[in-house]
Amino acid sequence: MQFTTAMLADAAQVQGGKLFVLGGGFDTISARSLPVVHRTLCVALVAEVDPDERHRDLELVITLIDEDGNALGVEAKGKLRVGAPPNLPPGSSSIVPIVSPFYNVRFEEAKGYAFVVTFEGSELARVRFRVVQVG
Repeated sequence: MQFTTAMLADAAQVQGGKLFVLGGGFDTISARSLPVVHRTLCVALVAEVDPDERHRDLELVITLIDEDGNALGVEAKGKLRVGAPPNLPPGSSSIVPIVSPFYNVRFEEAKGYAFVVTFEGSELARVRFRVVQVG
């Protein structure tokens, strides 16, 4: 498995095998004061699943870390099971959109953060962003 897309979004959903993103692709959260609670953050992904990975549970973990590599206790775990559509040519990969929402995430400091996506213990994506204090 590999990810062809990995981004932060204000909102995202999967409908009919398509990824719908609202307010996506940003890398900065601006806050007037700290700590700040961000009401909704979505990690939007598009996975390319190899034929040999189909029809079994694929465990994904998404973990929020700070720029020093410290886990912040914000994590999502899930299992993905992908079948083969009947019209897919033999040997072709499947494209699978994935959305993981996070609610009321608290950021104590203005610094860098990342959502790290792992599959079977290996990091496959890192969505970096920063929190900055303004005005």
